[in-house]
Amino acid sequence: MRSISLSKSGINKIRSQQLELKVLDFEDSIKSIPPGEWCLMLLSPQEIGVGFVNPLIEEKYSCAQLVAKLSKDDLKDFSVEKFIVQKIKTAQEKRTRIKGYEKNARIFYGVSDGLPGLIIDQFENASIIQINTAGVDRYRELIKETVGSLMKTEAYLLDNPKYREKEYLPTFENNQLPDLQVSENGLQYGIRSEVLQKVGFYYDHRENRYQLMLLLSRINKSLKTGLDLFSYAGAWGMSALKAGVEKVEFVDQGDFAFEVEEALKLNKFEGRGTFHRGDVFKFLDDAISKNKKFDLILCDPPAFAKSALHKPQALEGYSKLHRKVFKSLGPDSLVAFSSCTHYVSHEEFQKNIQDAATKENRKVQLLYCGIQGLDHPVKSLEDRSNYIKSYFYIVE
Repeated sequence: MRSISLSKSGINKIRSQQLELKVLDFEDSIKSIPPGEWCLMLLSPQEIGVGFVNPLIEEKYSCAQLVAKLSKDDLKDFSVEKFIVQKIKTAQEKRTRIKGYEKNARIFYGVSDGLPGLIIDQFENASIIQINTAGVDRYRELIKETVGSLMKTEAYLLDNPKYREKEYLPTFENNQLPDLQVSENGLQYGIRSEVLQKVGFYYDHRENRYQLMLLLSRINKSLKTGLDLFSYAGAWGMSALKAGVEKVEFVDQGDFAFEVEEALKLNKFEGRGTFHRGDVFKFLDDAISKNKKFDLILCDPPAFAKSALHKPQALEGYSKLHRKVFKSLGPDSLVAFSSCTHYVSHEEFQKNIQDAATKENRKVQLLYCGIQGLDHPVKSLEDRSNYIKSYFYIVE
């Protein structure tokens, strides 16, 4: 493994726990290093960093990732292959310590679990692996073999060109993925391979959906009509049905009628749900024009901004959406607003909701605020890996 010297800025970054490095953080030129090569990064005579480098990445982005700090003695027995396998095993062991995360869960969450760019989601009948960094991609077959052996299910590599292009990674032909069987919070789902989004299922809201069920079970009021917006396979709406809401309408512009009907059947909710394929904004406009009101609305849209530059448009989009939702809620109703937009903070998202309520002359009481599930570990609310926001309100 070759050694490269860090500049003062690189050493200072690592000392302050910033593990992403740019070209200026190296004393030595990295131009000749093959993309994804693992290197030793010298911090001091007694301390050595291990990481991988990709000189193809544009200078404004991070071109290297530190993944471990070793002493000279540790270095004697260091192996990249052993390191990767142990990281996956450690991450999976962390999940098994928590009830409900033993099988259906995100068993590896990128930098939070020690390998930037590696995502592994595990289901009843398969494990799906996504790799978005060159240093990890070098070991894709080892990772696939390790995950299959560890989880006792077939493992599949799922390359997403959009995520891999930043690192100039090729997109390999994906193995034929199976239809997924998913279990979450005591509910079952079936998702066809041809309509999979992201890595298959949005486990990141697991705890928020669980809290929704707990909260609804404590409400001393019959909730007859629910609405699940941007429903995908219907996890939010199914959670509401399990908690006693009489009927739920599911809305998504994607082709998810089969997924919703399958979930209604698997969970014995037949006759209590209807799927509408179409634009959510138009659906709400139609409901508003007919003065149709709901006792509960669950609103969990996809990300509204792909970069910080698009944050103003995202906030404007949220405002329009939230105002339409408030127009569609009946008196003394409940609403759950959620966001997965990295570039909109908790404070900004909550203010957006409150401003929308004020403009629609609705009084709200905050009941719950949540972040991502325990299989998406973060160190703090300020952690870059923390992106999920969920707020529940009573609306008067």
